[in-house]
Amino acid sequence: MNRDTLFSLVYFLALAVHIFAGEQDQEVLAKATKPAILGLLIVYFAFDLVKNKQRNSFGYLILVALIFSLGGDLFLIFQGEASLYFILGLGSFLIAHILYIAAFTKTYLVNHEIKFLKKYGWAMLLVVAYGWFFFNAIKDFLGTMIGPVMIYTMVITLMLLIALNRFRKVSTASFLWISSGALFFVASDSLLAWNKFVRELQHPDLLIMLTYGLAQYGIVRGAVIQLRDVSDKSI
Repeated sequence: MNRDTLFSLVYFLALAVHIFAGEQDQEVLAKATKPAILGLLIVYFAFDLVKNKQRNSFGYLILVALIFSLGGDLFLIFQGEASLYFILGLGSFLIAHILYIAAFTKTYLVNHEIKFLKKYGWAMLLVVAYGWFFFNAIKDFLGTMIGPVMIYTMVITLMLLIALNRFRKVSTASFLWISSGALFFVASDSLLAWNKFVRELQHPDLLIMLTYGLAQYGIVRGAVIQLRDVSDKSI
């Protein structure tokens, strides 16, 4: 069993335990296992980054984004105790998305390809339209949070667009993993916002954490592939 397969098994086991704990209202277990999800990703990615001969800004931006995501997870664990924790969590994830945006513009293997968003303008319109319609659907429920949520919506929408714009600039595998991760991130945050501000979902822990877990996993797997592609190219 190689390291990637072993990591995937351990990661999804930790994610499954956390989701199970949340669904069964095992609050202590849920709080204990949530940091483990990002913790595993950070250790896995940091190991690959250190091992990789071609250390670059792409890898470091991804790593710092994962650390801010972990901070966001920790803040959101305590959001029920004070609204400040939700704001801090939102801010941490906002910084993480900005770092992801910066990373997704780095280390292209091919720079002369026509930009995806320029060639397939309908994709950009579709993503922007979703962000606009979703925000308009929840804005009346946001109260004083309307400003921060609007900014967050704009940033995560841009993150998805930049992820899609990597098409044919990196390997197909890296593109598919990261773009899928970005899509799952938008789905997860949409579910979280709807559950918090509009109406409580049935099985919120399952829906939100499954899509979130897939989002971060997809981004990390795509990033690892890109690091290895660059390393192989340099040999």
